[in-house]
Amino acid sequence: MVKIRILVVDDDETTRETLVEVLQDEGYEVALAADGLEAAAILSTYQPDLVLTDLHMPRLDGMNLLTHVKNVYPNTPVIIFTAHATLDFKREARRLGARDYLNKPLNFEAMLVRIAQVFTP
Repeated sequence: MVKIRILVVDDDETTRETLVEVLQDEGYEVALAADGLEAAAILSTYQPDLVLTDLHMPRLDGMNLLTHVKNVYPNTPVIIFTAHATLDFKREARRLGARDYLNKPLNFEAMLVRIAQVFTP
C-alpha cells in the first residue's frame, strides 16, 4: 500500500517535530520545510498528496505558498493553520483554494479527522 505523503511547513521546529510524530504514527509519510521558500523547493521533487502549512512564516508565508501550490500543482490540497484566524483570512484562504484551515494551538485529533476527510471520496 502506498503511503499518503504530507509536506509539513512551519518555522517553529517544535511544531514540525510534533507534527511529524503525530502524522507518522497515523501511517503518513512526512517531509518537512521550515518556511514557504523551502517548501516550494521541496514540492518539485517530493510531490506531496497534501500540504499542511502555518500561515505566518518568514521569507514566504502560508498564503503565498498556497498561491504557489495552486498555480503549479492545482490538484494538491492545502490546509493552513494559524493562531490568528480572522474571518477575512478564512475568506481569502478559501478564495485562493485552501481545502481547510485549522486553529492553533492544534487539536491533533481534530486535525487528523480533517486530513482523513481530504482523502475520503
